[in-house]
Amino acid sequence: MSAEKNIVLDVIQHKDGSFKAILPEAKIRNMEPVKKLTKAPLPEQQTQGMDWAPWGKNDRLPTEIRCKLEKVPMAGTAISKLIAMMYGNGLAYYRNSELQDGKTKVKRAHIPAIESFLQKNKIKTKWLIPQFADYRYYINTFSEMVLNRNRDQIVNLYHKPAEFCRLGAMNERTLNIDKLYFSPDFAEGMQPAQDRRKELPLYVWHEDEQFHKRLKRGKFAYHSRFETPGITYYARPFWIGLFRENGWIDVSANVPEIVNSMMRNQVILKYQILIPESYFQVRYHEWDQYSDDERNDIMDKLIDSINENLSGTQNAYKSITTLFKEDEFGNKSGKIEILAIDDKMKKDNWVPSSEISDAQIVQGLGLHPSQVGLAPQGGKMGAGSGSDQRESFNTGISLNTIDQEIVLEPLNYVAEFNARINPDWDVTFFIDHTHHTTTNNKEDGMQPSDNTIQVD
Repeated sequence: MSAEKNIVLDVIQHKDGSFKAILPEAKIRNMEPVKKLTKAPLPEQQTQGMDWAPWGKNDRLPTEIRCKLEKVPMAGTAISKLIAMMYGNGLAYYRNSELQDGKTKVKRAHIPAIESFLQKNKIKTKWLIPQFADYRYYINTFSEMVLNRNRDQIVNLYHKPAEFCRLGAMNERTLNIDKLYFSPDFAEGMQPAQDRRKELPLYVWHEDEQFHKRLKRGKFAYHSRFETPGITYYARPFWIGLFRENGWIDVSANVPEIVNSMMRNQVILKYQILIPESYFQVRYHEWDQYSDDERNDIMDKLIDSINENLSGTQNAYKSITTLFKEDEFGNKSGKIEILAIDDKMKKDNWVPSSEISDAQIVQGLGLHPSQVGLAPQGGKMGAGSGSDQRESFNTGISLNTIDQEIVLEPLNYVAEFNARINPDWDVTFFIDHTHHTTTNNKEDGMQPSDNTIQVD
């Protein structure tokens, strides 16, 4: 005896609290599909016959990285925190002469000529902070330098947004990268024409003297990057794995889209009603002789009747009564079954945990989860532990030294270049930091560095 075929009705709950039974073939309208995020491809090292080297497979990798990060609030918070930790107490410098005779301690210097340069070029706000931001996003930064008329002093230093910069194709004869192209069109995925892009000679550090001899104009570009393995043009961020297709960035970005889509439509499957064909044969003795239209009409009326009994608050806890047939062996014909369906959304069985994905992103970007209020997985100290936050902060600013050296490289080159004829420029720039200590050592728990200026 073959298994009896059932007609399945899904009972759903709308945002107004009412219930409705529908056939499984029926389509629920207004259910917007979750948009798939753009894939951020890995950079490729091919120039493809263009004047510049594409940054990523479609030449939009930095823009795609930024756009993906903007979809995840915790990622933006982590980037902001990392920039602030790199900036510390701000820019400072000391005289190199103070390191003579084996001295290891220096004093923070204040030289009028340098202060004038920093103020004129808005170095602290218009150059340094944007450089830190580009570095935390892409691990690449770009600057423009302007010489005076005599070509013996650098008088201007400007930040060039990484999204708008592309390195020229490698010189096949010298194997140097001789040019930097700048255009906002790069961020739009366009190939800017010559009149839509600015071209600057790119400084070649290992040919300093020859470079300045060849320089025809008083402007040139400077590229700073972390020399990551396997790259020719653009450094590849160590956290590029976060941007793989269906990676952690996609997970965190998709969670609010899924939840918001469900909240807007509020269609939650509550019950399934199984109606065997024998139910209609018991109720309608001539069922087998009915036409398809007559059968559909009867099924529609049954669905309407079920909806009438289930919908609305006035029908709360109301039962459905049906008749069925039972033979002498106990076999039941025409019995309707109602199955309760678990609410998977409430139990978080299929919507990924955003807290786990956020922690993976924050750690992937290089920040300890406690710095943004996330408890580390498996850790003994929670995100609210002062010791946990203090130690992770101190470790973070200690590990920033490499990054700060790279970002400050153009500014220290300005100092080295200008010092050739102006001894006042014989300085080294650095970032001043305040380390946190416990209240046992100092009442406010803060221990200023030796170079921090304290105001009574």
